[in-house]
Amino acid sequence: MTEPHVITALKDKRARVLGEINNRRFQIMRLKGELDHIDAVIRMFSPGYDVDTILPKVTFKKNPAGVPRGSGSRHALSILRSAGEPLTGREIASRVMAKLGKPVTDEALDMLAATIHSNLTRRRDGAVRFDATTHPGRWSLSR
Repeated sequence: MTEPHVITALKDKRARVLGEINNRRFQIMRLKGELDHIDAVIRMFSPGYDVDTILPKVTFKKNPAGVPRGSGSRHALSILRSAGEPLTGREIASRVMAKLGKPVTDEALDMLAATIHSNLTRRRDGAVRFDATTHPGRWSLSR
C-alpha cells in the first residue's frame, strides 16, 4: 500500500536530482569547450606538444567553515592547550569554529576536522599525539 506523501516527496527529490544532473551536464560541456580552447592555444605556441601528457590537478572546493588557510591548525593547538583533556578532531573543529564565531554545520565541521587531523598527523615535532585506542581517536598535547 503506497502512501501518497511518500510518493510526492520521492517525486520531488527525483526532480531535484534530475535538475542537478542536467545542470552538471551543461557545466561539463562548458568546461570541455574551455579545455579544447586551451589545448588549441598550447598547440599554437608549441605544435608538437602532446597535451595528453598533462595530468589532471586536484582542485579543492571552498572551505565551508570559512576559516582562513592555516589558522585552523593554529587554533586547534590553542584549543588543545586549554582543553586539559584529549579531544577528537570533530570536537576540536567545533571549538575552533565557536572560538572564531563561525556557524557550525555538519559539512563545515567534517571538512575542518579532516583538515585538522591531516595537519596534526603530518607534524614531526612531537608536539601532539594521537590515541587510536578509542573510537574515534583523540588528540592531545605531548608536552
